[in-house]
Parts: sequence; structure tokens; C-alpha cells
Amino acid sequence: MAEKTSLARGTVLGVAAQVWQLLTALLLYRYIFTRLGPAGFGQWRVTLSVLNYVEMLVVGGLVQVAAKRLAEDPDNAPTIERGGYLAQMILAGLLFAALEASAGLIATALRAPYLESLIRIAALDIPVVAAFMIAGHLELGRQHFSRQVAGMFVYATAKFVAIGVLVWVGFSVPGALIGNALASIVGFAVLFVPWKGTGVRMRAVVDEARGMGLASVPFLAQSLISGISSDADLWFVQAMRGSAAAGFYGAAAALAEIPTFLFAALSRVLFPSVAKAGAENDEDLVARYASQGVRLALLVTVLGVAVICATGGTALVLVYYKPSAAVAAVPFAILMVAAAGRTVRGTCTDVMMARGQRREALTIVIAMTIVEVVLLSVATPALGQIGAAAALAAGTAACLVLRELLGWRVVWTVLRASAAAAIVGAGLALLHPSRLWLIPAYVVAALAYALLLRLFGEIDQDDINSLRRAVASAE
Repeated sequence: MAEKTSLARGTVLGVAAQVWQLLTALLLYRYIFTRLGPAGFGQWRVTLSVLNYVEMLVVGGLVQVAAKRLAEDPDNAPTIERGGYLAQMILAGLLFAALEASAGLIATALRAPYLESLIRIAALDIPVVAAFMIAGHLELGRQHFSRQVAGMFVYATAKFVAIGVLVWVGFSVPGALIGNALASIVGFAVLFVPWKGTGVRMRAVVDEARGMGLASVPFLAQSLISGISSDADLWFVQAMRGSAAAGFYGAAAALAEIPTFLFAALSRVLFPSVAKAGAENDEDLVARYASQGVRLALLVTVLGVAVICATGGTALVLVYYKPSAAVAAVPFAILMVAAAGRTVRGTCTDVMMARGQRREALTIVIAMTIVEVVLLSVATPALGQIGAAAALAAGTAACLVLRELLGWRVVWTVLRASAAAAIVGAGLALLHPSRLWLIPAYVVAALAYALLLRLFGEIDQDDINSLRRAVASAE
């Protein structure tokens, strides 16, 4: 379990864990939507969006710096581990206090005073998820991908059980929020490794924590800014259209986040791997990791856009088991375009941050966030859910930086993937599969898409060999 593993195997295992989290999350979404109705679902999703925005600062940033430090300097592991925990828990304590203190102001800004108590309950997850995330990222820094993935499997399962049971016994939205914290406790218990090494000086630990804190500032700034574009659309819909509208919109947005969610596994593995290769001055390996990571993100997300444009309404009814959910089909398709751009943009900025291009990465994030917020403030009052989704789709313009970052290879990937996805999407639209046949239709569509990519020359022998090595190493 603790053996070091390759980037390929780590990505395969990480995606497997993300798929399990995705499946359990979809089951929870369906259950809560049907049990609590669109308004209750909307309250839960909006409260979680506020929590998730704050937790971006403990889920990313400092933990990435800790993983990078451990990958670059494994001989100094005892000090790095203790320093990472110290810095992370100080940050978590400050964030917990800040969210508790500002819950009333946030609820007022969202024009939903009843959310204040829910936000206070949700804040309980901050300290425990902070401990869980630093434990997991230290395992990534050691390149113990298997152990980190095991923790994510347990965490997803615990969340599914805890939230499901608490809602079922009648605790409603507060119970669903408490379930988050319980799952984080379980995940931390699985991933925590007792500290080894003796004679570690507290002064060295404090210095390490301070150094990590300073090094994480660009990452934290990136999280704060990019988090606005991730959640602002739902906040605008809540403030201007109410919880019921936010429930339908949140239902579509939750499914549209699938590409971003799945590729969180790639980013977690890619970042320390690029950092390690860079520390060893292996620029060829850095370029290889970056190119394959971004190309993979493009290939998957472009297919997702085509599939949802063709079958979005049916997919919403399948997941939420309510015909009324289909009213969000148009925002759903537009949100998939936005999610594709966000996934690719996130992968690019992660690579740039790992390569030390922090100013360039932050410039991209800041510029796109400003554009999206301005468009949201204009489009949401006028067009409601469709306007909010369309404003986010402007984020796909960030893909224009790809050629400068990775060369013309990735531009050809965009063109070939778009052509293949358009053919597959047109076929799905013509067939118009029912709910019962939707999943088999998706499987056939994915196979047809892969065949078209092969015929177009996008998937070459090097990609096939990499896939074979990944599958073989995961066995």
C-alpha cells in the first residue's frame, strides 16, 4: 500500500476514487432532491457552495505546497509533516472563526436570512476537512498514491452513509451538513500516519510552517479568485430568483461539475509530479506531463459537452427522477461548456504554478473571474438561469492560452476532439435514447468517440503505450 507508484498508476487510481465519489454523490443528489424538494435541495447546495468557497483555502494552496516540499525534500520529512499540520490547522481555525462570524452577513447578501444557521452548522466541517486534506496531500508528496486513494474511497462512502442516514431520520438540511463533518473525521482517521522521527526541533517546525504559509499565498489567492467564478452563478440565482430556482439550477450545475470533479484526481497527481520533475531539472518530463495532462482533460470534457447538448434533459430526469428537473436542460448544456473551459483552465494553471509561473497563472484567473462576475451581474437579472450559465461559459476563452503554454499539439487536440464529439453528439440527438437506454448509449458513444479520435490521428502509439502501462500498473 505504501509503495511509490508512477504518475500513470496514480492518475488511474485517483480517477477511480473520483468515479466512486461521483457515483455516491449522484445518489445523494437524487435522494435529497426527491426527499426535500427543489427548495430544500437549493438550500443545501447554496450552503455547501459557501462552505466550499471557504474550504478551497484548506483543500488547495497550503496542502499543495506541503506535497511539493515533501516530493522535493523527502529526507526532511519529519519537519515538513509537522510544519504542514501546524500551518494548516492555524489556517483552518481562522477560517472557521471567520465563517461563524460572517454567517449572518452572507445570508443577508443572498437575500435568504434562513441560511444563517445552516452556514454556521456547515462551518463545523472546516477544521476536520483541513486535517483530512493535509494528511492526504502528504501521502501524495511521498507519492504513495494507493494509500491516498484508499482514504478517498472511505471518505466518499462515509459521506454517503452519514448524510443519507441523517436525512432519512428527519434531520433534513442540517443533518446533511453534519454528515460532511462526520465523513471528514472518518477520512482523516484512515489517512493519518503517526509521526516518525525524534529530536525534531519546534523552532524548525515553526520556521517550516511559516515558509509554507508564505509560499502558499499565490495558491490561496488563486483559490479565492477562482472560487468566485465556481460559485457566483449559484449565488446570483439564489439572490435574484430564490431557493426553488437555485434548486433546479443547482441540480444542473452539480452534474455539470462532473468533468471538473473527475479531473481533480489528475491535478492532485500532476502537481507534485511536475514539481518533482522540475526540481530534478528534467524539462522533457515536465513538458510530457503537462501536455498529456491537458490533452486528457480536453478529450474528456469536449465529449461531455456534446453528450449533454444532445441528451441533457433526459440525463436530468434519470438522475433526479423528477420530470420537472428537465426544465434545467438548456442551462445544463451551457454549464457543460463552462465546466469544460474551467477544467482545462484549472489544469493549465496547476501546471503553471508547479513550474513556478505564478504571476502568469494568477493573471489568467483574475482576468477571467472579473469577466464572469460582470457578465453574471448583467445576465442573471435579465435571463435567469440561462443568463447565469451563459456568463460562466465565457471562461472557455481561457483556452486561448493553451497554444502559448503547450504549443500547437494541443490546438490540434481541440480541433480533432471537437470534430469527433460533434459526430457522436449528432448521433445521440438522432437516436434520442430513453432513460432506460441512456447509460448504454453513453457507453457506445464513448467507444465511438475513441475510435474516431484514433482515426483522426489524435490518439497515437505513445498514448496507447502510456494507457497500457497505466492499466498494467494498476492491476
